[in-house]
Amino acid sequence: MAISLIYMAEENHYRYAAFMLLFGDIEFFIFLNIAGFLDKGYSISNNTISHLGIDSLPYIFNIAIIVLGLSEIAASMLLKKYSRAFLILLFTGGIGAMGVGMFNEHFGHIHLLFALLAFLSPSILSFFAMMKNKNILGYEWALMGSISIAALILYISGIYLGLGNGGMERMVMIPELIWVFQFAAVLYVKQ
Repeated sequence: MAISLIYMAEENHYRYAAFMLLFGDIEFFIFLNIAGFLDKGYSISNNTISHLGIDSLPYIFNIAIIVLGLSEIAASMLLKKYSRAFLILLFTGGIGAMGVGMFNEHFGHIHLLFALLAFLSPSILSFFAMMKNKNILGYEWALMGSISIAALILYISGIYLGLGNGGMERMVMIPELIWVFQFAAVLYVKQ
């Protein structure tokens, strides 16, 4: 009886983790777009994503990305069946997201360090997620992570492929949001 209660509690932890990831992903995507729509001078192509955290309504973006980070940190604490590397990458991605919201672009190198963590950790994490889900979806997650890493390298190199720095930054972020959303949905359904 006690063993089955522990198993049920652990099973719910995975559902809670999945919910946290879904919630963080969705709320960030929604409020990122709301901030972009409300900031009249904002250009998706020419302004970085973090630029939304310093202009006319910075609290919308900053709170949304801090909540994203908190949801990733909470999920990392609930996913005990995954590898230590998986948990560390999910946790550091959450720290990176929170740092981006707390230290806007005016903080220079500190902001860039947190942004690198927020971008790089989920990209690498996709490969660890694939190792736990060796199916077509798992391979897609690794592909999304690869696209993000390639886009990040191009972005850091100043090669924007005609998308502008904001557009190239989205080429890093969007595949990450997609694979994390899919991973969380699969995690929720499997449990």
